[in-house]
Amino acid sequence: MVASVWEISRGATLFPEVLQVWFDFGHDQVFAYLLLSADSAGTALARALKEGMDTCEASNGFCVQADISIALGFAGFLFLGFSSLLSGFRVACFIINGSRFHL
Repeated sequence: MVASVWEISRGATLFPEVLQVWFDFGHDQVFAYLLLSADSAGTALARALKEGMDTCEASNGFCVQADISIALGFAGFLFLGFSSLLSGFRVACFIINGSRFHL
């Protein structure tokens, strides 16, 4: 957050532009894959609790909260996927135009 405020106020990036573009893209990709794998593991565990072990019932608060957290995790993954698309667009613009902005 501080780096973003510094970048906006100074009009320059923290790293050189070529490194900044790839840094942003790489981190978006890594965080999206980490979140997706965590959601997949949580989904598998919640499914095992519901079907295999018969631990969860309709009124069990833990299982309801687990379902909500899994849904929010996948919603977060969609947001990070969109962020990865935007940073990928910035990388493509940098490769084509030599600038991270298409204008």
